[in-house]
Amino acid sequence: METILVVGVDSVVGANCAASLSSRQPVIGVAFHGHIQIPGCETELCRSTSTDAVLRIAERVAPQRIVYCGNGARSCWDGGERDAAELDRVAAWQDAADRVAAHWTHISSDGVFTGPWMFHAENGQSHCRSAEAVQLRTVEELIAARRPESLIVRTHAYGWSPNGAGWLEGLLNSLESGAGCQLDGVRHASPILATDLVEVVQKAWQSGLAGTYHIAGAERVNPVQFARRLAHEFGVPFLHVGSTESLTDRATGFGRGETSLQTRKVRRALGIGLPMLSEGIERLYQQRQNGYSSRVQGSDASQTRVA
Repeated sequence: METILVVGVDSVVGANCAASLSSRQPVIGVAFHGHIQIPGCETELCRSTSTDAVLRIAERVAPQRIVYCGNGARSCWDGGERDAAELDRVAAWQDAADRVAAHWTHISSDGVFTGPWMFHAENGQSHCRSAEAVQLRTVEELIAARRPESLIVRTHAYGWSPNGAGWLEGLLNSLESGAGCQLDGVRHASPILATDLVEVVQKAWQSGLAGTYHIAGAERVNPVQFARRLAHEFGVPFLHVGSTESLTDRATGFGRGETSLQTRKVRRALGIGLPMLSEGIERLYQQRQNGYSSRVQGSDASQTRVA
């Protein structure tokens, strides 16, 4: 049975990957910034970008697969600064993966693209020129050149965050409190629930896929539409403060334009369909009801190693 090392378990994708897989096989999680605990998954904190520090973890765990969830694993609808140390961190973990002969899966972002085109293909050239997008593409190019057998997944995942303070929880809190929310109706993406993403990635592993693949939802929506669907499923009023749904202005900046992904390549390779937004949001609601969200959001520094 494979041991999987999820690097970046303090991200939404990383936490949900660890929580989903840990009931089926050995999973170790590494956080970059804070102490995280996920039941059934040993976790540790490694703030360092030193190759030696990273290698000590990789050699102790001896994983068959490393799933890297760095800047690309964050939704480009989630504001805030990206990790400036990303290039150094990726290089260190790539060195470690080489030393322990682990397969590399890299979670990247739809934020490498922008409009005016919709549903960008893997070889699409409508690239965003922001610094964040340039960094993401640089990392992808580094991995593709160094380890062509790697799986690079561009996506736009949403789901429960490990600290309970992600953009999704913030949006839900605003809706449930009746405070309303001011959202951008110009940017569009094709969001997928993080646990649905993990299921497709597992199928990709089983099929031995390598190279760059887009794994995203089957629908193109903007944040206003997403929030409206979310409010409907969770049974709360949708109050949108202000209107920003005009498409007359050309959006600029990271993730502020058209980032929807074409998924034909992975659908053909695996012979599958990808979920509609309503299906993913319904599962998200079920995850709150059945306690899965609490499992992902739990944290306890006393049970987390520090490296």
